[in-house]
This record gives sequence, C-alpha cells and structure tokens, in this order.
Amino acid sequence: MINMVISDALLDIDQVNQLTGLSQATLRNWEKRYGFPKPQRSEGGHRLYHVEEVQKIREVVSLCKNGIKILEAIERVLKGTSPVSDTAVAISQPTSPVFVEPLNEGISQVLKALYKYDMDLAEQYLSRLGMRLSETDLLEMVYPKLLMKVGEDWENSRINIAQEHFSWNFLRTRLLNYFKSNRVGVNQPKVLLTTPPGELHEGGLIVLAAYLMLKGWQVYYLGVNLPMDDLLHAYEGIEPDIVCLSAIESENIEKNWNELEKMKCVVVGGPCLAELRVQELPESKHISLVGGNLHSAVAQMELLLHSAT
Repeated sequence: MINMVISDALLDIDQVNQLTGLSQATLRNWEKRYGFPKPQRSEGGHRLYHVEEVQKIREVVSLCKNGIKILEAIERVLKGTSPVSDTAVAISQPTSPVFVEPLNEGISQVLKALYKYDMDLAEQYLSRLGMRLSETDLLEMVYPKLLMKVGEDWENSRINIAQEHFSWNFLRTRLLNYFKSNRVGVNQPKVLLTTPPGELHEGGLIVLAAYLMLKGWQVYYLGVNLPMDDLLHAYEGIEPDIVCLSAIESENIEKNWNELEKMKCVVVGGPCLAELRVQELPESKHISLVGGNLHSAVAQMELLLHSAT
C-alpha cells in the first residue's frame, strides 16, 4: 500500500515533456515522422510512455546535442549502440559487439590486480577503461560490475576477507573522488542518501551518489547504518528535496516504516524490494519504491520531484 511504485510506471505526454524538455508537438512529430517514440494508448486514446522509453528519448536528445542528426541518433539508441548521458562529453559505444569483450576483459584485469594487492596495476587497468568510456558510463557499466563481482567472489570463498576489504576500499576511494567534481547546478535537487539501521552495504548507494553528483545534484551522503533519530535530525537540518535509502534486508525497511513516513519524498531501493511485504505495511503518502538500472532509477526520482512541485 505504497503511495507510488513507479518502476513500471506509464507517464503521460506532459510528464515526458517535463523530463525530456521536448514539447508535446515535437514528441508527436517524431512519432509520426520517425516511428519513435512508440507510446501506448490509454482507453481514452491518450499517449502513455514507459520509463524506459523516456530514457531512450533523453538519450536521443543528448546525441542530438552532440551534433548527431536525429534519424541517426534514433537508430543508435534503438540498436543500443550509443548510450549517452546528460553529462557525457563524448559519445561512447560501450554495448556494441566490438566493445563488450574488451569491457569484460578490462573488468577482469582490474579484479585480478586487486586480488594480488597490486593497486598501481588496478589503477592502470581502470584508467584504460576510463579512456574509452565517459564518467557516467563508468558508473553505470563498470563500478557496479566490479562491486558485485567482489561480493560474489567473497561469498563463494574465491577470495579471502583481506582481498575483499582491499578491493572494496580501492573502489570506494575512487568513487569518493567523484564527490570532488563540484558540479552543483543552479536549482538542482537536494538529495540525502543513506542506509537504515542494520544495513552495512553501501556499494549501490555510493554509485548513485557519485552519479547524481555528476548530474549537478546537491548530494548529502551520510554513509551506512544510520540510526533513525539521527536520520530525522539530519532531514530537519538539511531539508532535502528527496531522501534515498538503500537496503538489502527488507525487515530493515519494514520495522522503520512509520519513522520513514515522517519525511516527505522518500525512495527505497536495493535488493530489499524483492522481499518487501508491501501489502502488510501501512498506507504511505511519502514512500516510493524505485528499481531498475541507474538511468531508470534517476528518471523515476526526477518524476517524483516533478510530481511534488
């Protein structure tokens, strides 16, 4: 009984206009002329767009801003050969067939170096990946895979605790470097990120924080395992537009549900969503569940902020 569960949301054309900057007339013209986007229709005949479709529109817009003709931009996005981001300077092609193998190989090389405690070599391999990908591509395609693989290798006893700690601290330090970007934009959202009591894993959360920092958001990163009283105190002092919580165990969200409801515009993400007993929780006006990849999650957060204004 959550106020909004928007990982599978359908957005109307006015909301898409707000999220992409394209006028309704332009959206209709693209649909008629290029067959893109392809919205669904409500019973009343109104256009409805899935979140993933909105992200594709945003990617096309970003490509066009980088000098790509609209038809070519649409073809690239639909083929999945040119993911871009609002902050990307160059157009990269990380998912094309010729790049998938080097990307996976590069990730494997970083991990092998880390497991041998060779920080310089790991830095070298990571820098090579950085030469071929934008900063945002690294955050979406490289760091999550590295973090996930380190966790999996430890859980399956392929590495020991010392190797896991060394690898995690190496990656965490590099992610924290994004916090020095100082790219806060005018009138950008203010976001507070943390994990609830009992949650000690911050991998996904710190990647999201770094990504939002690159987008110019005002990021207040409070780390992990934050007591609820302290979270509410920080909320009153910071007055964020949105609060992001990440959790692995669903019970750490469920038992703090009423306290979370005291804050406006709270989003919850992470593995906890798979087992969260939504039907047993009190009705909420302020808590939303956000899933999907990094682009999709941020698009959902932006929609929530637009809806609140």
